Amino acid sequence: MAVMFERDCGATTAFTTQVSIVRSDEQPTGTANTFIADDGHGAAAAGAWGGPRVAMTWLGPDHLVIRYAARSRVYKKAADTSGVKVSYEETTF
Repeated sequence: MAVMFERDCGATTAFTTQVSIVRSDEQPTGTANTFIADDGHGAAAAGAWGGPRVAMTWLGPDHLVIRYAARSRVYKKAADTSGVKVSYEETTF
């Protein structure tokens, strides 16, 4: 299961959009294990939560595609998480 969530680390930092891949009986803990990005000081299209927009699509049980807003500042892009291949596409929303 892929879980997308936002994180706010305080008044002096931007909201981030994060994605974790976890088993269906788990909840993500700590920072995301798959993808982390912020809006690059307003350069990327933001979602209602404040972090950059992200969309996820499963191509199969072991392949996830994460599309994220162009000009996002990306901190983490794991190519594989828990046996799931992860592909990325920078896009405009």
